[in-house]
Amino acid sequence: MHRNTLSLSRIAFATALVIAAGSATAADLYGGGATFPAPAYVGDAYNYTTPKARLSRAAGVTTPAVAFSVAGLSNNAAGPNAGLIPVFATPATDGLSYCQTGSGTGKKVLNQDTLVATGACGDASSTPATGFSALSPTPDFIGTDSPTSTADYTTFNTNMHATRGAITQIPVLAGAVAVPYNKAGVPALLALNAEKVCKIFGKVITTWNDPALGLSGVSGPIKVVYRTDGSGTSFAFSSYLATACSAWSITVTPNQNFATAVGGAGAGWIGANGNGGVVSTVKSTDGTIAYADLAEVIAQAANYATVNGYNPTGLPASLNLATGSLVQARVLDGATQNLIPTATPPLTTAQQNCLKLVPPSTTVSNAYPIVAFTYINTYYSGHAATQATALKNLLKTYYTVNASGAPTGPALPVGYSYLSANAGFRGLVNSAINGCVN
Repeated sequence: MHRNTLSLSRIAFATALVIAAGSATAADLYGGGATFPAPAYVGDAYNYTTPKARLSRAAGVTTPAVAFSVAGLSNNAAGPNAGLIPVFATPATDGLSYCQTGSGTGKKVLNQDTLVATGACGDASSTPATGFSALSPTPDFIGTDSPTSTADYTTFNTNMHATRGAITQIPVLAGAVAVPYNKAGVPALLALNAEKVCKIFGKVITTWNDPALGLSGVSGPIKVVYRTDGSGTSFAFSSYLATACSAWSITVTPNQNFATAVGGAGAGWIGANGNGGVVSTVKSTDGTIAYADLAEVIAQAANYATVNGYNPTGLPASLNLATGSLVQARVLDGATQNLIPTATPPLTTAQQNCLKLVPPSTTVSNAYPIVAFTYINTYYSGHAATQATALKNLLKTYYTVNASGAPTGPALPVGYSYLSANAGFRGLVNSAINGCVN
């Protein structure tokens, strides 16, 4: 059931306004990156435009000339979910802009690695986006579902360390990665378990009439639809497979490139760009199955599977993650945590500790098992004072709770959860926000 309603959004708006009121001077923040959390970040109004919008901006943001922009429910009543950014931002406080490029492109922009924030965002008919349609080449923040790797940090050290110090990486939300499918004769809510998911995406079960699926009256090849762009969703899904599938001797290596993760695309597999492209391909092609963020699956009214008896719509409002599941000062290479690469001059301990990580192997008890953790990354230093305050306000919105420990931020779209239920975990993150955005 959707937890977002207009009345809840208005309450959240008032709450966020109080949180943001600490800013003496309003600031506009420009970001972009991951598509997976976009409905929670910017609302889902972009799902109701043709073509779907890639760029969302709150009212009052100073804008360069752009081809297309759409805000969330607080400024555009096209869709049911307000999203955190347009609810948080008002012309009287801080304004925000977010371009959906995918996590890989977002990290390139953060690192000034062949792409800059002033590149064009455009709309969903433009492939690929070359930036965030921002005013400055350096972004204020990015969204990513793929934690910083050794290669990412090495590029940062080469291009950005001298001026921006270090990468600050803050986990902000969890979201369900759904398994949409389209096969005539297969009912809605196809019941899968970890073994079936592993064997389908591990190229062991390749036909709909395989006895292991237990379906009757259907036949033909299973056509897996997978992301071809650098994708945090691919990273999250391949991370789940890497953890779950070893029980059946299926080897998967977590990777932003899904074909690489599974050792190459299988026969008849279909590549697509973005979560939207994956789901639309499934919708239009019989015999397909895929992985995509739940919000996109719901927006396109695609059939999706339950896994281990759990529906992806059933995630709680906030997850209770153990304090020990928050790792710091480690990059993630596949499934392996490594030390941050050295820089000149060396990174301080304080700078290194601003890289926070929830290992993708972290399990969610008694709930849908395929969950992605998504992050907001920014620079440790080099922000204007008003930008630094606005960024802290934004990040703290994810970790502010009431006296009962319930999130005070906007009610999230179905299939997303805050990470703020555990007081110890919450305290560590809030300390990082205070000390790591300068």
